[in-house]
Amino acid sequence: MPRTSQPVNPADSPWHLLGSTIRHWRENARFSQRDLAAMIHVDHTMISAWERAASRLDTTNVRAIDTALEANGQISELHALVVEVDRFRVSKVETDTSICNEDDVERRTLLQLLAMMGAGAGIPASAVDALHADLWRVTDAADNSVSDWEQIAWDYAQGVWTEPPGSRSADLAGDIRNLGLALTRSHTPADRTTLLRVYAQLAAFMALDLAETSSARACWRSWRAARSAADASGDRELSVWVRAEEATKSFYMRRPGPAAGVLVEEAVHLADGHACLGLLEALKTRSRILAADGRVAPAREVLDDFRDVYERLPDSVTNDPISVWGYPLESAQYAEAFVLSMLGDGKSATPILEQALASCPREKAGGRANIGLIQAWGLIQERDVTEGLDHALNIATSLPTTTARRKIMREVVTALPERARTLPAARELHALTTGTRSG
Repeated sequence: MPRTSQPVNPADSPWHLLGSTIRHWRENARFSQRDLAAMIHVDHTMISAWERAASRLDTTNVRAIDTALEANGQISELHALVVEVDRFRVSKVETDTSICNEDDVERRTLLQLLAMMGAGAGIPASAVDALHADLWRVTDAADNSVSDWEQIAWDYAQGVWTEPPGSRSADLAGDIRNLGLALTRSHTPADRTTLLRVYAQLAAFMALDLAETSSARACWRSWRAARSAADASGDRELSVWVRAEEATKSFYMRRPGPAAGVLVEEAVHLADGHACLGLLEALKTRSRILAADGRVAPAREVLDDFRDVYERLPDSVTNDPISVWGYPLESAQYAEAFVLSMLGDGKSATPILEQALASCPREKAGGRANIGLIQAWGLIQERDVTEGLDHALNIATSLPTTTARRKIMREVVTALPERARTLPAARELHALTTGTRSG
């Protein structure tokens, strides 16, 4: 019986974070500690010690691990960051606290880390405020006012559906931390409510990014924070939206247990019939859950409810084609066609998808790809297997495989006739759904 690895808590220290990251990459690659040790020519006990932070790696071994696990420099970059943060932690203890407070030390640490990145390297937007700390002090300005935080959240909302998956995580992590510090300071009740609302939005945006780039556990914990902040803010529509979006991701990611259905029911209950973006999203996911269970009549009834709520949404929502707070007509058409395809009615979905694709902005490359995949799904349902399969594979290989696209690709593969599942294109598409496709 294999020995169970000792758990690593990445919160214990920067070195524990590095060890946890190495373990994550190793287990994703399905290597044992002995496998990795043989690849980099060290004793396997060293891999265990490094993962538990019982011993510290040098640069040579880190580079070897990074190469062996095909981490594309991410482990090496984290190691450099950990070394620098650890050095500043030591210097922080030795600093005379009478002349240097924690904020000053953290700011100097940040400046040193940014300098390490070198000319031309990307600087997280959330780090820029720290660079201007002296200006805020001289001008007696706050680092970020409440209205600044609202603008920050709005700026993020414009890119959720148009920017590459995972591209916002670093910025969001810094801003969430800074916003958390802001929440600990005294504010008027109105300002605190606004900051909590912004916190819920940023945590939700982080959860959406983590769904595409990290472990499911990290994703669900960020959603939990978003729900907690939204509820504490007293913003009912935001509480509905957060639950509905988490339900959608739970459905895409095949989250174990009844989580998706429970979140949908919570969202619908909180909305209490009020037409809002979150209620629409909840009904969309409810119709998909019913369709997946083969409950045709109830799924179509919920689609009717979905259309009714959409008709009652304010123009500010239906006329917003880009931001996360918008739900233009093509999004509603896509949602309806998805369910119709799940019910095997690709023929009815086809004209709806054509209209949706014609209206979908070019900036929303991911949304257009998802529409195209459902069109391919419909072609296969109509027995045009070769064209449908080729169309699906062309789309699937042109963009990163997100949770939504992975769900649709699984449906496409499932819809294939048995004889077609051994075709090279079918095998490649199936590999994309499992993450086993080679280079």
